[in-house]
Amino acid sequence: MKKNLLHLWLLVLLTAVSWSCDNDDHEIPDSYKLEDSWKPGWNSQKVLDMAKGQRPDPSVYLDEKYITYHLGKFAGGAAYLVTKKALDDYGRDTLGYPDNTQFVMTKTEMDAMLVKTNKDISKIEKELGIPADSWKGKPMVIIQIPNPKELNVRVPSGNEMGANNLWLPGGELPTGYSEAVVNKIPKGKYIETPL
Repeated sequence: MKKNLLHLWLLVLLTAVSWSCDNDDHEIPDSYKLEDSWKPGWNSQKVLDMAKGQRPDPSVYLDEKYITYHLGKFAGGAAYLVTKKALDDYGRDTLGYPDNTQFVMTKTEMDAMLVKTNKDISKIEKELGIPADSWKGKPMVIIQIPNPKELNVRVPSGNEMGANNLWLPGGELPTGYSEAVVNKIPKGKYIETPL
């Protein structure tokens, strides 16, 4: 009788463990929307109302699953555009801002955007939300980062030197493209290509 009771208890325990392992809570969906990822009491405006330099880390106000999903978009690489003059003036040994940050977008989205705009600088400015004519007549360079993970790719906080008044919480440009921040990029960790 004790043996049967022990077997029954073991069967119940194994069934419970099996059900808990089937739980999909730890899986990241194919799509995860920013508007559904705010922690209770938080929203975009609350973060924007905070002064630059005092905004919290995105993990304070965004769901961990969203952050993981968002940063997963950068697994195929990251990229950004910069004027050739900026590289000539500031050097190519280490790229990025003095606060150890550089805004990037996914390489996939950069490639698609360049095809969509046919590399027309005025169309690129519009796609990226850059003020019109900011890059007009300036030779541009694409910086590709094959492995942004090794440069601490992360969701921007809005405290970065490169964050301007168009910055939005959650890692999306006002035009919908994904953005992240990486640490300064040393020579050998990026590929420079003329636009």
